[in-house]
Amino acid sequence: MIEPLHPRSRINRRNLLRSAGAAIALPLLTRTARAGDWPERPVTLVVPFAPGGTTDVLAHLLAEVLTRHYRQPFVIANKTGASGNIAAAFVASAPPDGYTFLIGTPGIHATNRLVYRSMDYDPVADFAPVILIARVPNLLSVTKALPVTSVAELIDYARQRPRQLVYGVSALGSTGHLSTELFKTMTGIEITPLPFKGSAPMLRDLADGRVHLTIDNLPASKPLVEAGEIRALAFTTAKRWEPMRQLPTIAESGLPGYETASWFTIGAPRATPPEIVTSLNATVAAYLGSASGAAQLRRIGAEPNGGSPEDMRRHVLAEIVRWEKVAKTAGIVPL
Repeated sequence: MIEPLHPRSRINRRNLLRSAGAAIALPLLTRTARAGDWPERPVTLVVPFAPGGTTDVLAHLLAEVLTRHYRQPFVIANKTGASGNIAAAFVASAPPDGYTFLIGTPGIHATNRLVYRSMDYDPVADFAPVILIARVPNLLSVTKALPVTSVAELIDYARQRPRQLVYGVSALGSTGHLSTELFKTMTGIEITPLPFKGSAPMLRDLADGRVHLTIDNLPASKPLVEAGEIRALAFTTAKRWEPMRQLPTIAESGLPGYETASWFTIGAPRATPPEIVTSLNATVAAYLGSASGAAQLRRIGAEPNGGSPEDMRRHVLAEIVRWEKVAKTAGIVPL
């Protein structure tokens, strides 16, 4: 059982999927719809974690694109804490005027509720979906001081040292966190979680040997793998990541059926004008669909997605159901 970080007001879990049906459905406007003079001043993209992680990297890429397109600054605000819940609550309560958006994660939309019994926002009803930015494989990595070079060796090593290994958690409730708990359940190993306020500080401790292993997003882990500071063992996805085909998946390394991944979104306060949402969706979708934009994301380890606001809404609802099954298998319950 895992301790959450200081929850406050209570969200009724039984009403979550019901609230999804009552969430504001954005009309499917044409891409020629105009948002008037928006934006007339700087727009804030709220990132729920410390600088340097995958969410932050994607936010900065988008901020550059949007600043050029709209000729107004799109600025990054890193609001860390409570696995993204602080940032999510901030955006949920922000004025719905098109000047505050959230760079969302599976934790905020689907999995934090599996760890936190109480949150200050409804992960479905409080946000207007804008776009699913990208899907991202997670990577199982170890500190180079650990004498293992494969998933099988890691499992054997951990089994011989119950509760002696520490795994890094970029955020409680994150896909990396739940993925590692699922790994523990399927292998029977006993390892201890150590939570951080984002991927960057957690990966630094992994490189320095203060953390033994982690499962985290590829874009955050990739630079340290390429620099030889940490050792990558396997991907969590069902298939190998094409640019790094030399690395196997966890499923083909002795755990058939193991599969998890991550993804990132843009969300807005729920009453944000639909024409602003449509304009932002079209601009980001054009970038993701361009050859240069797709190549830029793939270089950092992300697969561009896109689609409509409604596509994002359907994806979030499907992920809520999927991660509930993972949490049940791993024995995770909210406190």
